[in-house]
Amino acid sequence: MACGEAAQRLLHVTRLNATPATYAPILRLQEALFEARRRGDIPDTLLQLEHSHVYTIGKRGGTDDFHTDEAALRASGAEVCTIPRGGETTYHGPGQLVLYPILSLRQLGLGARAYVEGLEDAMVAALGHYGVAARGRVPGKTGVWVGERKIGAIGVRISQGFTCHGLALNVATDLSHFAHIVPCGTPDKEVTSLHRQLAGAQHAAGAAGAAVAAAAAAAARGAAAGSGHAIEGAAGAAAGTAALAAAVAGAPAVTAPPLAEVSAALVDAFALQFGYARMEQLPDVNQLAAELGVRPGPSL
Repeated sequence: MACGEAAQRLLHVTRLNATPATYAPILRLQEALFEARRRGDIPDTLLQLEHSHVYTIGKRGGTDDFHTDEAALRASGAEVCTIPRGGETTYHGPGQLVLYPILSLRQLGLGARAYVEGLEDAMVAALGHYGVAARGRVPGKTGVWVGERKIGAIGVRISQGFTCHGLALNVATDLSHFAHIVPCGTPDKEVTSLHRQLAGAQHAAGAAGAAVAAAAAAAARGAAAGSGHAIEGAAGAAAGTAALAAAVAGAPAVTAPPLAEVSAALVDAFALQFGYARMEQLPDVNQLAAELGVRPGPSL
C-alpha cells in the first residue's frame, strides 16, 4: 500500500455500549457488516462492546469443555452459542472488553498469523499503559498472558481476505464464570484480569513496604542495644520506620480504571498497530443493530 493511501486509512468505530449486549443480535450484526465490507460498501469497522453473560464454542470447542451442564448455565441467564470462529470455548460477560474488527486483511497487507500477532500486540500495549507487563506471541498459546495466567483471548474468522470476530480482554470480569468451562482449551492455566493484576501489585507493594519497615525497626533496636551512643540514631530510625509503616497502612487503594477508559486505550493501540490514520464514530452496537434491523438468526 502506498504511503499516501496508508495516511488516509479510515476506521469506523462504534461507541462502547452502556447496556451489555446479548450475543445473538451482535453475531448477526457482524454478519451484516462483514458482507457489506466484502462488497466494499463500508470501510474497515471496529465494534467495541461489553457482552451480557455468554459462553461461545469455537471450531475446536465442544461440550467436553463444560464443567457445568449447559442447561444449568442457560437457566442461570447465560447464553450458550456455537459459532464458526477459531479457537475453543470461552466466556464473555460484564466487565470484559470485546473488540470485533471487520477488516480487509488484503488491503492491510496482512496474513492470518501477522494479524493475530497484531491483535496480541495491541492488547499488550494497552495493558502496558496501566503498568501490567503482559506478553503475546507465545509459542503454542494464542492470546495475551501475565505470567502463566491468560488475560486476553483471541478467536477470529477469516474468509476470502476479510475478518470478523476478534479479541476479549478481561478488565473487571467476574472470573468465577470461567470455572464452568475449560477456558480456551487450557485446563492447566488460570485466567486473570486487569483489576486483579492491579490489586495484586498493590498488595505486593504493601507487603514489601511492611517488610522494609520491620527490617528497619529491627536494625534500630539492635543499634540501640549495642551502643548507648546509638540511641539518638536509633530513635531517628524508629521514627522513620513508623512513618513508613503509616504510609504503607494509609496508602490509598488502587483505583481500577473504568471499562470505557481501558477501551479508549485499546482502540488507540489497535489503530496504531494497524496503521489507521483516521477514526470516525458509529453508534454503539445495540443502537446500530436496531438501526440496521438486525435480529437473532443464523450464525456466520
